[in-house]
Amino acid sequence: MAGVDLELKKAFSDLQTKMVTTQQLLKNHDAQIGIISKDIDSSKITGEVISSLPPETNVFESVGRMFVKHRLPEVQEHLDLQVEEMTDKIKKLESNKDYLARNLKESEDNLREMVAQKQKART
Repeated sequence: MAGVDLELKKAFSDLQTKMVTTQQLLKNHDAQIGIISKDIDSSKITGEVISSLPPETNVFESVGRMFVKHRLPEVQEHLDLQVEEMTDKIKKLESNKDYLARNLKESEDNLREMVAQKQKART
């Protein structure tokens, strides 16, 4: 009986650790999605503002800590590309988040089952 009890305790702590790790990953994914969404909004607003300028206008594009002078159509193309890449990144994070949520639910179910088995064993 003592061997089974130790085995259940170890399995219980392993599942609990897995659940905590999964919850932290879910929070991390939510934070990343929030940051990327703000970047998308910023890129869209910038694109809307510069679209009102004449096409032959030269504008400055931020590259790291400096600004590079480009033609307006190039900057608009870069902004569109950025929005597309960030949208794809959000989709990947969302699918990974769904997987983690299913994994968390499965871990919770396993934990409940383990507790129920332990209670049955005591009675």
